Amino acid sequence: MTELLVQNNKLAIGIGLGVILILAIAAAPKLIGLSLRDNTVDTLFSLIPPETRQQLAITETSFEDGWYSSSAEFQVDFTPFALDETLSGSLAFEFSHGPVILTPKGMEFGLVHATITPRFASKEITKALTQVPFELPEVTFELFAGFDQSLLLELTIAPVTITEPAASVSFEGLTGTLLANPDMSAEIQMMMGGLRATESESGMGFELASMQLASSSEQMNNLFAPSDLLLSIPSISSQSPLQFSVEGVEAQSRVRPGIDAQRQIDVYQRFNINNISSDIPIRSLSWTTEVNELQTALVSAYYDLIANFQQQMAAGSGAMPSEEDALELALLLAQNGLVFNNQVAANIYDGDNQADIRIRWLGLPQLQSMEEIEISEVIAALEVEVNVSLDLEAIMRSPAAEMVDPYVQQGYVSIDNGRLLLDVSLANSELTINGEVTPLDQFL
Repeated sequence: MTELLVQNNKLAIGIGLGVILILAIAAAPKLIGLSLRDNTVDTLFSLIPPETRQQLAITETSFEDGWYSSSAEFQVDFTPFALDETLSGSLAFEFSHGPVILTPKGMEFGLVHATITPRFASKEITKALTQVPFELPEVTFELFAGFDQSLLLELTIAPVTITEPAASVSFEGLTGTLLANPDMSAEIQMMMGGLRATESESGMGFELASMQLASSSEQMNNLFAPSDLLLSIPSISSQSPLQFSVEGVEAQSRVRPGIDAQRQIDVYQRFNINNISSDIPIRSLSWTTEVNELQTALVSAYYDLIANFQQQMAAGSGAMPSEEDALELALLLAQNGLVFNNQVAANIYDGDNQADIRIRWLGLPQLQSMEEIEISEVIAALEVEVNVSLDLEAIMRSPAAEMVDPYVQQGYVSIDNGRLLLDVSLANSELTINGEVTPLDQFL
């Protein structure tokens, strides 16, 4: 009897646990749906940095939650710079609740999966879309939220080929992903296939081989967080009206903390073209820019100024940024130090040429008003170094050839080992050109 009672108790416990498990599995989609706003939608929109968010207005227009699925729609208004009309549209979400989700890719486990349908309401966009003389490629947005609160946003633009008597277009499609982790770190990947377009009557032709973008940020909703971006294009070519071909196009950018990590950032940007074939005499180009010790308060003030201007334009006032706001931004720039470096290397007229420009602004921390600024103080707080090295034979093949001898005679440039050199520096209120020092105090 005792053994039978024990077995019955075990059976009852097992049945009870099974019922609880079944109820938990059945209730899980509803519980996930109830927390959908906080755990998924709000997290998605919180990825937008505050500085960029000033140009956006996102309003929830509907939200219907069910047991296994939900739907929501958001009105999105974007006010771009220099446009007198706000671009409006909506995002419609269709959610499938987890933990077990059937997606177009198969069965997955997570909190929620959503398909996102964008709709445009602005006159400019709708007019442009209606004037396209062919069917646009299929565009799909998908959102997946994992159990760890990570978000994966996927964009797919299907390939399309249009062949008409007057023109033809071939687009090999685009895929992009945004992975946002719970700590707001994020990675962006985008791959676009080839794009070719030709017009029969004019002979115009354009081809972009492909394009790839990779970006990462330690905190996506923080404009000043460490981040990296690399954009690469193998080749671009055009047949008409301007015939050219470029290869090895790369654009790189990164943000790092400055010396004062709490208040400063260092920004690095590089643009490079390995090979250029065209009627212009440039065969390659590399341009690197560094902005160091940049005050985050200055960047925020700039975005505030632009946002206010955009709001005034959208309201139809036509007003320009106020003089007071502009002076406040200028004062902030004048008070704080800044390092601005540029390095340019280019093959022009079959010669390699380089220019290195380094500027350090020491700042005027005691300055209280732009009306108090003195030119002597500005010069004293400015350090500049310019080094230019040009291929002499290449310059003699250029339209600037006739300027070489007069500039050499006047001491503005010098010649050394087949190179045309210019060295200029400004420090301690003294201007030095190719070794010749000129105190600037005498002119002030």
